[in-house]
Amino acid sequence: MTKKIIEGTFAPIEIKDGREIIKADKKYIKWEQDPKGYFLIKVDKAEKVIKAGFCTNDNKMTKEFVGKTAEELYHTMLAHNVISVLAHACNMGIELAKAELALKYDLNYVQDDPLVIKQEETDEGL
Repeated sequence: MTKKIIEGTFAPIEIKDGREIIKADKKYIKWEQDPKGYFLIKVDKAEKVIKAGFCTNDNKMTKEFVGKTAEELYHTMLAHNVISVLAHACNMGIELAKAELALKYDLNYVQDDPLVIKQEETDEGL
């Protein structure tokens, strides 16, 4: 039996035969309020930045994070210790990535809504 190897960024990775395959299942989706608070995210096209207002659970915005990429924003948020629930951190990654794409490609961003990417119609496509 030959080993299945793929090239990883830092080291080769062996793919194990008989590894557990787990299919995504919506029954695991559970919402939990982060005791630290929540974020209001918007894309500021005029300033060409993403803004994420941090609100405490008594609805007071106490911080505003501003950046151009999802990565720089989530690292800054984590450094400022404003997220304490893992699902909240994952959701922030999703929302910030959508906001970054909206900023980069001049799309409309609405927090918690799917990002709408419209493909232009041509006479050839009709």
